Amino acid sequence: MKVTTSIKHGAEYLCTKFGDVVTAVQQVAVVKGLPMWEVERKIGPGISRRLIVSARSLMPVQSGVAST
Repeated sequence: MKVTTSIKHGAEYLCTKFGDVVTAVQQVAVVKGLPMWEVERKIGPGISRRLIVSARSLMPVQSGVAST
């Protein structure tokens, strides 16, 4: 069962759980009404890890953040 969210396949998001930028791969489950997404996290050059996180922990990456 898929739940409609604003998460898009292939888009980059800031994962608040890790504090890193991740790429959304696909929605894999729904747990207690929350959609769970498989994401890919870049660890180093040529190294990545796939994890499953809730859609609630994914925030869109802000391009053009103003510096103070």
